Amino acid sequence: MIRRGVRSLHGWITFGLWFFLVCACQTSPLEIQVDNHSSLPVCEVYFSPPQQADFGENQLGEGELIPSRGSHTFMLEAGEYDLLIRSCSEDTLYSEAKISQNRHIIIGGEGNALFRVTNQTAQEICYLYISTTEEWGNDRLGEVESILPGNKRVFFLPPALVHARVLDCEMNVIAEIRGVNLSNSYEWVISP
Repeated sequence: MIRRGVRSLHGWITFGLWFFLVCACQTSPLEIQVDNHSSLPVCEVYFSPPQQADFGENQLGEGELIPSRGSHTFMLEAGEYDLLIRSCSEDTLYSEAKISQNRHIIIGGEGNALFRVTNQTAQEICYLYISTTEEWGNDRLGEVESILPGNKRVFFLPPALVHARVLDCEMNVIAEIRGVNLSNSYEWVISP
């Protein structure tokens, strides 16, 4: 009798371990919900593995967009992704590196002012800092993006007195502004 009980216990442990491994290997898909609370329609959404050199195909179908007050949910295979979201006029609106969990992203937002940075220099902007204090804080372009010559980047910020600084890829300051009253939309054109 004891042997049978041991064998039975061994069987249950084996079955439990097998069941755990099967469940652990079946990962659920990654769900990314994008809510557009801005006045700008979203026409381009890109996901790519972090090690990939480019973003690949737009995940919105031909002629598809996320209108103002619209929403779209993307279902991806489990994994890690970089994300880039652009308006229909090709302004970058949002980026994030190494997403590996479900995410709810809000573009714009009630009471936020639009702050657009336009690069009219011949240099790539690799770092951008926006601050309401004397400390610059974190780079707003992160690991995912830069602003190429001729391109634009949009930020949605609460109204405040802001300072901003842009640097090239070697960390040299290209331009800086201070004391901008961001109560409405503001466009900072960076030119040579």
